[in-house]
Amino acid sequence: GRYNISYTITDEQGRLAMSFYDNLYIAGGSGKEMEKQKVEYVPTDTLTIIPNATNYQPDDTCELLILAPFSPANGLVIFDCEGEISQPIQFQIKPEKDSTTVEFKISKDWIPGFTVRVELTGSIPRETETVNYSNRPAIATGTVSLEVSRDLYKLNVLVNTNETNKTYIPSSIIHIDVNVTQHIDKVPVDKAEVCLIVVDEAILSLTDHKLTNPLEIFYPNRPANTTEYHGRNRCLLFNMQDIEQFKKDLQQKQGENVRFAPHRMRCMKNKYNLTMPMAYSSRSLHGAGGGEPKIAVRSNFNPLACWVPSSITNSSGHVSFEFKLPDNLTRYRVWAIATNEKQKGLGEME
Repeated sequence: GRYNISYTITDEQGRLAMSFYDNLYIAGGSGKEMEKQKVEYVPTDTLTIIPNATNYQPDDTCELLILAPFSPANGLVIFDCEGEISQPIQFQIKPEKDSTTVEFKISKDWIPGFTVRVELTGSIPRETETVNYSNRPAIATGTVSLEVSRDLYKLNVLVNTNETNKTYIPSSIIHIDVNVTQHIDKVPVDKAEVCLIVVDEAILSLTDHKLTNPLEIFYPNRPANTTEYHGRNRCLLFNMQDIEQFKKDLQQKQGENVRFAPHRMRCMKNKYNLTMPMAYSSRSLHGAGGGEPKIAVRSNFNPLACWVPSSITNSSGHVSFEFKLPDNLTRYRVWAIATNEKQKGLGEME
């Protein structure tokens, strides 16, 4: 609420000195207390942001149509990519206009997405029939999330076998070919590292296991990670009677300076390190030992038919694998994970 404070000071010789502070407002209190005292702050309006697309490629031009609830106004466009704030863009809403367009280039550093936050400040007429009164402050905010394609870091991985008949007998020798190309221009990738995994489909069905594309692990979705603070929406709105009384009080006082401190928005950034280790375990393949029996007895039921942790592609983006199947009567799923310094890819075959 509002308070008028006066206080008296007595020195060692008994002399009095009096001072006062009028119209001190103490913020806070519960919602009921604020409603009882008819406390009203500057409201925060919502503005609308309409992008010209929902998904972008790096170096594309993004156009944002900003619909403002008031004009004229000054605005700021902030790019938030997991707490990393890029250079903001300033813009203006001209008088008697209700919208404007802001253009900017999409950076590859924003892959796979970022958040656009728009702040708008201005003034609007007070809700009163009395004329010749100054406008009250106004503020509006809005956000929109935009996606940036991962295609720049994506590898195409094609897994195939030379055999025309894909029904095999237990303990047979299998040949797997893997071809790695760029996703955008289909150029073969030389010296790409390929990991091959062949697993029993029955085990995967029991555990409902699915291998995550490494592209989504190394380039995960990046949400907004900043906290915004506004001072204008904590400004107290006076009614007309309060304004007239306030003017009279100011005229009665001499030598009193009323200072208004400007409010600024601050963004606090929280960084965290994302650690996503990938680990693969293997079990050795056990072949039959000793002499060949008259009746072949199935003994190797290893669900992991093959695991090659690292193999390098040639200049044609090709690498071949050869392994012996276990004795299981089942279906197998073949996964091939390819990677180089920045690009990742996943291919599979049943």
